[in-house]
Amino acid sequence: MGFTCKQFTVDDSHCAMKVGTDSLMLGSWVKVKGANKILDIGTGCGLLAIMLAQKSPKTCLIDGIDIDADAIQQAKNNALKSPWSQQLHFSQVSLQNHTASAKYDLIISNPPYFTENISANKIHTQVNRQRARQILTLDHQTLLQHVALLLDAHGCFYCVLPIQGAELFRSFAQSLGLHCVHRLEIATKPQAEASRVLMAFSFNQTPQQIQHLTIYTSDGKYSADYVSLCKDYYLHF
Repeated sequence: MGFTCKQFTVDDSHCAMKVGTDSLMLGSWVKVKGANKILDIGTGCGLLAIMLAQKSPKTCLIDGIDIDADAIQQAKNNALKSPWSQQLHFSQVSLQNHTASAKYDLIISNPPYFTENISANKIHTQVNRQRARQILTLDHQTLLQHVALLLDAHGCFYCVLPIQGAELFRSFAQSLGLHCVHRLEIATKPQAEASRVLMAFSFNQTPQQIQHLTIYTSDGKYSADYVSLCKDYYLHF
């Protein structure tokens, strides 16, 4: 059950949101150089936190937070089975109530991004699934406001969003002094429009880098760029 990477396995059987391509790409894309303290917001089964632990120095401490008790217990179990359990700490707490003794060098999140879907919620009644997928308890403005408070002046915030909502997100981040310095626009196949975007934000404004990636080739195989991005984690790359 769950997902097996080259150096660890995560069980997501008790989590509302399962391991997906968005998080795998985001965790692969993030640069951790110089980070000594990392926060993963909405950690779920702990995938992103553990991915970053794999490429961080042993002195780097990584906090993962989530409001779902089952997810946090699963993240703790996954951490114990990984080679980096001493670096990982998971807490059941909302971002709004999370406090830290020092600011974070790096913050990462794969946030909920669907608006509330009342019709779907009548079918999928699990509250934890709704919270994980829909903007119910953590809207994007609140997310960014707390990121701005918790991020070190020289730190970086990374996230993944649908391309349609990215500009509004970027605009609000900029109003808080967080500038989008790097973005990777992702399409599933050649000639398709980009559907996802990975973004990196910093308080230090620099010319924005924009790159593009296609997950699959026209014949349905993983593209060379996608393999290069995720090769440190995907078992068969």
